[in-house]
Amino acid sequence: MTMKRILAFLSAVLILASCSKDTEPVVEMAINEGAMRFGVAMQAEIGAEDDVLVKIYKVENGEQKLIRRYEALSDIPEYLVLLSGDYVAKVQVGERQIASFDQRYFIGEQPFTVTDGEVVDVDVVCHLLSTTVCVEYDATVATALNEGYFTAVAVADNYDAQAIEIGDVFALNYETTKEGYFVMPEGQTTLFWHFEGTHPVEGDIVKEAAIAEVKPGYKYTVKLKYSKDAPGDLKIEATVDVSVEEKDDTIIFSPDPTVMSDGTFELTDVQLSTTESRTYLVSSLADINVLNIEVAGDVFDLLQGNVSGVQVVKNDATNYNVVITSAFFNEIDGGSYDLTFHIEDVDGGKLNKNIAYSVQGILPLTAEQCSLWARKATFKVNVVNSEATDVVVAYSTDGSTWSEAVATKGADGLYTAVISDLSTSKNYTYRLKIDGVEFGKSYSFATEEGVQLPNPGFEEWSNEKTPAGLWNSGNNLFITLTTRKEEAHSGSYAAFLDSQATMGKFAAGNLFTGDFQLNISTMSGVVTFGKSFSFNASPKSFSFWMKNKQGTINNGDKASGTDIYTAMVLITEGNRYAVDTTDESSFLAFDRLGTLPGIIAYGYVSDTDSNADWVQKTVTLNYVDGWETKTPKMVVVSFTPSGYGDYFCGSTDSEMYVDDVQFNY
Repeated sequence: MTMKRILAFLSAVLILASCSKDTEPVVEMAINEGAMRFGVAMQAEIGAEDDVLVKIYKVENGEQKLIRRYEALSDIPEYLVLLSGDYVAKVQVGERQIASFDQRYFIGEQPFTVTDGEVVDVDVVCHLLSTTVCVEYDATVATALNEGYFTAVAVADNYDAQAIEIGDVFALNYETTKEGYFVMPEGQTTLFWHFEGTHPVEGDIVKEAAIAEVKPGYKYTVKLKYSKDAPGDLKIEATVDVSVEEKDDTIIFSPDPTVMSDGTFELTDVQLSTTESRTYLVSSLADINVLNIEVAGDVFDLLQGNVSGVQVVKNDATNYNVVITSAFFNEIDGGSYDLTFHIEDVDGGKLNKNIAYSVQGILPLTAEQCSLWARKATFKVNVVNSEATDVVVAYSTDGSTWSEAVATKGADGLYTAVISDLSTSKNYTYRLKIDGVEFGKSYSFATEEGVQLPNPGFEEWSNEKTPAGLWNSGNNLFITLTTRKEEAHSGSYAAFLDSQATMGKFAAGNLFTGDFQLNISTMSGVVTFGKSFSFNASPKSFSFWMKNKQGTINNGDKASGTDIYTAMVLITEGNRYAVDTTDESSFLAFDRLGTLPGIIAYGYVSDTDSNADWVQKTVTLNYVDGWETKTPKMVVVSFTPSGYGDYFCGSTDSEMYVDDVQFNY
């Protein structure tokens, strides 16, 4: 792509009190008038001697009437006062010549409206109308041929030397490698090139061909090389680049600062952060006093310098080259961004120019992508290297031992990597690796602690018989099965569960999360297991401290031998389970816990061993299929020293202390 040559025709706008720029009016405007001010800032490749024609037309009833014409930049007044209404500004740069080695021709126009007492900013974009033809001579041509060879490029369908000589056909004569410019006449779409040269042995050599469907603003290249063919005869090899490179040269007449490419890329394309560098040409009519770039919410002051990965070259006070390298993006999260130039000059000119960038790296981790409940963190990765074959997110909780989550490309073009063993209370460090090489910066995030049941150490009691919080027991007017004891594993109190028999009924000591209702007439009870509880993570197990004594069963006939203690834990989607001691079908059988309606996770421990000293027991939680997508709303925790208590069976010698319960995440 060729260098864009841009002439910034900056209209330093007069602003009244109602306008956006903070300058006082310097010209008087009558009723029904507005004002424009024209100034010129030129790139180095276009000078004041270049032909610039500016025409202002008044538009009335669909017709255009010329009201101003300026044939030199020096003729343009500082302020142009116009009657309110519709106008068209037309600009020509260069002389319209059908064939020239020197003149390129640009044209453009822009309608605008003048409003009473206000100033209008007019941008006129002038596009290249000339067609460029480059003739390239390989070094072998000058070595092998006599002096005097040439290539004629004519605006015609064939080569006619006499017509060219007398001026009936426009043509350019190329004796060296160079570019020429053609403004095609109306109806003419063909250029014809003709090469002549003399070899000292072979004699005259002629090559010629047509270039059809010639387009304005495009470039065509004729390449000539002297070589041997298969039989050994010498000849000229001629090729024409008919892929036509679009010149895309543009002259911008603008009232504000401009940003342009150095010609090696298109501003309208999405730029890749991994590209070694991009050079932006910044220009303004007046001295530039603000030159910032903003990306991902961070603003970098380029006039102050010292921006990592950015080089700023000051040509003069109105022109800068800004080179943005791939290193600039090392500290920026992956994703699609607008890199915005913020430019201001001392005359009040302003520009905010967005350049689209695709930044390679890991996208910011959102709350939705990190689920402690599902134990997963999902990372999105933007990979701009189309050749990448191995994309992984490496992660660690200690900085020394690293695991890797393989990323796969999705339909949206992003790669996805999932950490499936996320834990609570951890500090994670993670980074991107592409084809085995670390890329970009390291990231980190911390996971919160897993929640615990309230009053896990049973230090708080509503009364002597009921721990505070979610806890309850089957205590009633006739019997106390649970109470607090000053015999704790830690702290001051522990819950004491005591199995007893009274009024002809055996009752197991118990402690649970739920509700209890006594039926006095039948001396039976209904326990509704479950209390509302919000989990922020999914526990892997449940632990508690206990000491206990298991007696020999001396009540009931459900079982015999040593009484059993049990601890049960359930997590549900909101379901509660009512157990009626008069209805065995309502009992929670351990071997069917996984089939309960609304169950998410379940587990229990049950045994006959007695422990005179405190021991810790752990209930492993088993999760049902699809648990990750379920929402936990209820928790069931139940303890008893007499596991057959629902059947009024057990030992009056069985007792159990419980303290310091906790979920393990």
